[in-house]
Amino acid sequence: MWCVPCSCIQPFVVHSLSVQKKKTNIELSNFVTRKMHQQRTTTTTTTTRATASPSSSSSPNDTNHQQQKQLDLIIWDVDGTLANTTTLAFEATNEVLIKHNFDKISLEQYEYGSRYTTPKRFSYHACGDSEGHKELGEKLGENFDRYYVELVTRETAGLFSGIRNIVERTKSVKHAALSNACGEYARRVVKVNKLDSIFEMSLGADDVSKAKPEPDGIRELCQKLNVDVSNACYVGDAPSDGRAAKAAGCMFSIGVNWGSHDLSDASNEEHFDIVCEAREELERFFMKALTTNEVMP
Repeated sequence: MWCVPCSCIQPFVVHSLSVQKKKTNIELSNFVTRKMHQQRTTTTTTTTRATASPSSSSSPNDTNHQQQKQLDLIIWDVDGTLANTTTLAFEATNEVLIKHNFDKISLEQYEYGSRYTTPKRFSYHACGDSEGHKELGEKLGENFDRYYVELVTRETAGLFSGIRNIVERTKSVKHAALSNACGEYARRVVKVNKLDSIFEMSLGADDVSKAKPEPDGIRELCQKLNVDVSNACYVGDAPSDGRAAKAAGCMFSIGVNWGSHDLSDASNEEHFDIVCEAREELERFFMKALTTNEVMP
C-alpha cells in the first residue's frame, strides 16, 4: 500500500452508492460509460417496442431523438454547490429572526434547515416545525428574500474555487441553475459571478410548481430548455437535491460534499449516484461524461 504525506495530491475518488466504496479513475470511467450505455439501451428497447405497436404515434424522427442518450444539460444547485454563501445566509437569517423577536440560531441549525425551501426553513427556525406554521414561514421568508437578494455580491456569494473552470470546460453542453431559494436570488448569484452568459436559465422555488425534493422543478426546467430529463444531470449538496434528481429521472444525481450537508453519512449519500469530495473530482467526472458523449454511438 502506498503512503503519502497529507500535503500531497490525493487520488481521485468518487463514492458509489451501489457498492458503498470509493472509485478509482478506472472504476469511475467504467461507471460513467456503463450508466450512459444503460440509459441508451433502455430507451432504445422501449422505443422499439413502442414503434412496433400499431397504436404507436411516434415518428421516425422521434425514435432517433429518443435513442440518442447523452449528457446535454448540467443543472446546478446554488447555495453550497456553485457558491459559498453560508456566512451570508446564516447572518441574514439571524437578522430576520431577531427583527421579528425570535431567538438566534446556531450555524448547525441553519445548515440543517437549508434542506427546506425558505418559508419552511423559517417555520423550522422560528418554531421547530417546518410544516406547522405556514403563514409565519411565508412572512419571514418574504422578509428574508428582500433582504438577502440585496446583499448578494461576488464577495458575499462568490463561486467556490474551481467551479468557474468546470463550467468553462463543459460549455459544450447547456447549463442552468435550480435553487430552493427565490428565483431573483438565484439569478443574481449567477449574474454577479458572470455566469449569465453561459447559464441558459436560473430558477428558484417561486418559479416552479413544486420545489425540491419534488422532481417538478427539474422536469419543468428541462422542458423549457427542450432537453429530455434523462439527458440531464443535477449537482447539489443536499439530500433533497439527490431525491429530486432521481425522482425526475436524471441521467446522473451528483452530490458534492463541500456544502452544508455531510454526504458521507449513509442516510444522505443514498440519494445520489455519486458523491464528489472535491471540485477536481467533479471536473474529472464531467470530462469523462463528455468524452463518452463523443465516443458512444
